[in-house]
Amino acid sequence: MDVTIDIKTFFIVLVLIALVILIVYGILLLRKLLVTIERTNKVLSDVEIISELAASRSEDLDGIVDNVSTAASELSGAMAGSAFIGTVSSVAKTAASLKGMIRSDDDTEVRAAKKREKKAARTRK
Repeated sequence: MDVTIDIKTFFIVLVLIALVILIVYGILLLRKLLVTIERTNKVLSDVEIISELAASRSEDLDGIVDNVSTAASELSGAMAGSAFIGTVSSVAKTAASLKGMIRSDDDTEVRAAKKREKKAARTRK
């Protein structure tokens, strides 16, 4: 028994097989694409919730910053108008610098005394 297939029929069968394989591949690709789209929708819904929270917190913080800015400008205006507060501040700065100078002198004397003690201890040995 001999079977003969002409070239035209052979190519038609090959094209049909390739078409069936392409359809199966397309179906598998669409299935994976649907899973990806579902995950993307979940992520986007989470992002939307987080964005809403961030926007509301941002508006809250904006109001707080405005209030603090207003309070600070009122406070600085009140302090600038009062010469007494400036004088007290100047006296406090002067006292702090004097305290620092005295402390640095004491530290220098203490260091020198420790060096002398170390030298004396070395010479005794």
